[in-house]
Amino acid sequence: MEINAKMERIINILAKSTDEGERVDKFLTTQLQGQISRAVVQSIIARGEIVCNGKTGIQQKYRVKRGDHFAIKLKEKIACELIASHASVKIIYEDEFLLIVDKPADMVVHLGHSVEQGSTLVEALLSHCPLSMAAGINRPGVVHRIDQATSGLVLLAKTDEIYWKLTRLFAERQIHKVYYALVWGIPHLQSGTIELPVGRSSRDRTAMCICTKGRYALTHWSLKEAFKNTHKSLLACEPKTGRTHQIRVHLKSAGHPIVGDLKYGQIQDKRLYLHAYQLSFHHPITRMSMTFQSDLPTSFKDEIQKLRLLESGLKSGDP
Repeated sequence: MEINAKMERIINILAKSTDEGERVDKFLTTQLQGQISRAVVQSIIARGEIVCNGKTGIQQKYRVKRGDHFAIKLKEKIACELIASHASVKIIYEDEFLLIVDKPADMVVHLGHSVEQGSTLVEALLSHCPLSMAAGINRPGVVHRIDQATSGLVLLAKTDEIYWKLTRLFAERQIHKVYYALVWGIPHLQSGTIELPVGRSSRDRTAMCICTKGRYALTHWSLKEAFKNTHKSLLACEPKTGRTHQIRVHLKSAGHPIVGDLKYGQIQDKRLYLHAYQLSFHHPITRMSMTFQSDLPTSFKDEIQKLRLLESGLKSGDP
């Protein structure tokens, strides 16, 4: 499937009670989940291209009220063509509205700068089923992302209706995620919380950092297993917000960078040992409670087994 035309789409957003009183430009930027910047939202408002409750001409200083309905028309330029591929992707669950897949490490979720056409997760799925274009013509079905080097569960939308419902669940923190991370060092506690703002690094625009101007970020963690002989630990992490590189940055700030994280840990390894293990939510259409899990991939399991053998004083291959 190749897409090579411009696309115009209308995004509908409904304000809830917890949004009341927020400036409209900030509110819309948050609701758009990083699709466009606040500066772009402000320019769209200034051009009178946002409809609020059926009327145009809303001002940037407008404060959102509960029940406000916003319609935003976006014209999107296509960065490159999507090429449906036949790459193998493990589907964990699928219905007429959504699907959950088990992404292998080193596969990019969607096209972007310097990403080879036909190599992404969404392109592999386009040969299997149609996906919603609500997130943008280059990001079909994408409700959330995990890093290229991270393996594990990814949730995708087939229809625009389910896309916006799932986006709202993420915004309201109603979709619960658990990641497994192999980290350097052994925490002094069995569990803890990291509540530090995450923002773009001024030194490296491809990296994130802890900074006062960053966005609020919250991660809970618990110790699953400690490997004292190698000074490493297996942690279960529950990010309550969805900032870029959140778990990686938070764990580094706590003195426990993820093993294999060259960007934040400075030590090369076979892979980044971060895996999206569990995903739980109520289906927006059927209302059913759903929980899905993904076994650790072979590369991750083998590393854990090696650490267990070293911890017990055995070497790999010993009886």
